[in-house]
Amino acid sequence: MINFTQIGVSFLVFIFGVKMDPERLKTVAGDGLKTAALQITTISSLALITSYILGLSGFETLIFTLTTALSSTLVGLNLLEKEVDLKLAHGRLAESLHLSQDIVAIIFLIILGASTYTLEAITISLAHGFTLLIAALIFRHYIIDILAQLTENSRELLMLVSLTVLIGFLSLTEYFQISLSIGSFAAGLAVSKYPHNMEILDTTGSLKDFFSAIFFVSLGALLTIPNTQTLILSTAMLTLTIIAKPFAVITSLVTLGQNKRTAYLTGFSIDQVSEFALIITIQAYLSNLIGEPIFQAVIITATLSMIISSYTAKHGDKIYNLLSKHDHLNTLTKKPRQNLPKHKQKNHVIVIGYDTQGKRITKTLQQEQTDYIVIDNNPEKITELKEKNQKYIFGDIMDEETWQKADYKNAKLIISTVPIQKTSKKILSLDTEADKILRSKTIPQAKKLLKQGAIYVNIPEILSSELLLDHIEGIMKNKQYKEEIRRKNMLEVRRYIQNQEG
Repeated sequence: MINFTQIGVSFLVFIFGVKMDPERLKTVAGDGLKTAALQITTISSLALITSYILGLSGFETLIFTLTTALSSTLVGLNLLEKEVDLKLAHGRLAESLHLSQDIVAIIFLIILGASTYTLEAITISLAHGFTLLIAALIFRHYIIDILAQLTENSRELLMLVSLTVLIGFLSLTEYFQISLSIGSFAAGLAVSKYPHNMEILDTTGSLKDFFSAIFFVSLGALLTIPNTQTLILSTAMLTLTIIAKPFAVITSLVTLGQNKRTAYLTGFSIDQVSEFALIITIQAYLSNLIGEPIFQAVIITATLSMIISSYTAKHGDKIYNLLSKHDHLNTLTKKPRQNLPKHKQKNHVIVIGYDTQGKRITKTLQQEQTDYIVIDNNPEKITELKEKNQKYIFGDIMDEETWQKADYKNAKLIISTVPIQKTSKKILSLDTEADKILRSKTIPQAKKLLKQGAIYVNIPEILSSELLLDHIEGIMKNKQYKEEIRRKNMLEVRRYIQNQEG
């Protein structure tokens, strides 16, 4: 059963490697790396103190520390993807944190794979491991494009190429006598170049689900009835994992200038045990380096933390609203990055999101010589706005402070390019007389938003961007226009629903 767990984790680590995009992390690398360093240092220190109190041996202390200090990339980022866009600040920060932790775990995995724990053997093992990772980066930069051209970007052939690369790197790990997970991660990294990785992820989705099932079933099968020592160890690990670790991340991010909601949601993404820590624990257990109590404690902690993490990911906003009223973070908050007008605005337009549509909208507003300000939580977009010397707020649209900085009560129009339901609900709940143009993914949701007060709902399926821009111009020039387009929008939605049902 332990072998099944290792196989399942190895393939899932490969999938994570395929998703990896080092270039995408540059915008938050500074805050992410600083926070990761502080979090790992803080939790490791607490873990060492706790291990000493509990009387653990040297290697058991190492396992205890790695289990509490590192988080699961597979669980944390998969849950995050279901709830939010990874392009947002807390998604990027979470990805940066997990990558930093994975690098630490990979170093320990390489060391653990040494034939003996002498300086010479560890040096050789590290050299082999880093050679494999450098080879993966070279393959990613120079070779994957050539192979994609040879396969004429066929999804099926690209999948076969990726599996061949995986087998090749796993063979190299066997040759070098290092962990299979290192080879899996290196193989994923080797084929992670966009857009080829998107095709690979689409075609390997069923395999991912299969190996995910193997991993979680085998993890549950490893559980036994715990004794008192195991329960004490599990309680200590769980406390550090789901309370101390997120708290350290939240405090660090707020101190570095991130808004509180971003800090909280990032912290909630790391409240679980790393799959790499599980691999290290299993290898240590098979090598008789740790005893049964610490092994079972790690399995219990991993299982419970992953269950708890799914809850915190799903209800992150509710937990944030509850805890943020009683925390100490207001005294640590730095002024976030923003480019605000010097004086209060009036009759301006607030644009939510600076993607392709947001850029076209701001260009139209510039042509109409209309004052506007952009709200975005994507660091890349903020950098672009800053370079263009446009007015922006780097903030969370779910945070009341962000709207106050945008002078929302004095705004004439609020335009959202974000098709997320909770975003639209937040905009509709604002205490302002500003007209609201929202965006929706579905027709039923659009109908509901219109009934709740939106003057227009942009549905990409039935509305072109050019027509939306015409509507915005009409609203800015003619006060009666908004009632007319609202009526037409309702008719469009009803007609579309009737056609679909008919």
